[in-house]
Amino acid sequence: MLVALPKRLLAGGGNGAQQIAAWWQEVETAASSNHLPRARRFLRWILVCCPEDEEAWLWMARLASNQDAKLIYLRQAYSFHPDSARVRAALRQARSQQLALAVGELRGGSSVLRCFPDERRSGNGNGKPRGAGRITASLR
Repeated sequence: MLVALPKRLLAGGGNGAQQIAAWWQEVETAASSNHLPRARRFLRWILVCCPEDEEAWLWMARLASNQDAKLIYLRQAYSFHPDSARVRAALRQARSQQLALAVGELRGGSSVLRCFPDERRSGNGNGKPRGAGRITASLR
């Protein structure tokens, strides 16, 4: 993750704790006004200064632009805080969402079977679809 920090922090100007608190304020303001890229930028600055900050990793996951990024951030949080109930719960929920998305994609794929010609759909005059007897016989 390549992050450009403000020059005043790199030069050591000001109190680091005050700067991080100001960035948190910016994160909350940007997130509440739905400026997610801006919020993520401030979170990245926080994580450069405090790479083990559990709250920052959870926020990054919450504001992630996609499911894959969300899982990456949560795995990073887990690597620093494997005993955290919050991190484990968020990771469990993200994996569950990922599974639900994958299952949803599989359900959409069942329409592929309908695109093949099916002779059973056209009737043969006796009220039964053509080939019905052959299918049951082949299943025995």
